[in-house]
Amino acid sequence: HQSPDGRRRGASPIPMHRAGYLSKLVPVPTNHWGARLQALVASLSKRSWTIEYRVDRTAPLLPPEVASRYPLLPLAVTEFLGSFARCSNLGANAWFLTSAEYAPAESQAFRWNQYETMGLDACAGPDERQAIEGFWNLHFPFMLAVHSDYDYLAVSLAPHGFGSVVHGCAPEWESTTMVAESFEHFIEAFTVSAMAPAAEYPLKIFL
Repeated sequence: HQSPDGRRRGASPIPMHRAGYLSKLVPVPTNHWGARLQALVASLSKRSWTIEYRVDRTAPLLPPEVASRYPLLPLAVTEFLGSFARCSNLGANAWFLTSAEYAPAESQAFRWNQYETMGLDACAGPDERQAIEGFWNLHFPFMLAVHSDYDYLAVSLAPHGFGSVVHGCAPEWESTTMVAESFEHFIEAFTVSAMAPAAEYPLKIFL
């Protein structure tokens, strides 16, 4: 797996260590996340995460082809992910997906739908292909980890458990367990895990 470095396109992001200096030009996001986002950033920074705010946060997070696939995605998800140009751990092997990953680019080592693509490449026939595509139509991945079992976190858009955050991993990516009842609850739990000396499974995988 290659580091997310070099896969970001567009305007230059603002590194966290410069965010205070440039606060008048590029302020810390002030959407409804407010203090919760800043608390998470502070806790991840203590773990030496690389965090860069997105310069143009008015630009859509998702390209049209991805946005049309997930028309019911909660606003809280796009607001949070849209705050960052980059948000990855020290080893660059676990990260939040940002607009750069959701954008089409053949040169990316791991795209936002990498696990779906891998599953489709290995499927046995049209029925399995339909099942895989149907699963991912109702699960929006927003975080990947590639240092263990190709883990991911996704927002479920299925009628039962709509808006919850689920965890899955290889080889059965379509077999999931619930991590949090909502994306907001996930961010709170992830913040607590980031501050803890020893985080619990599965959140520790993504730290």
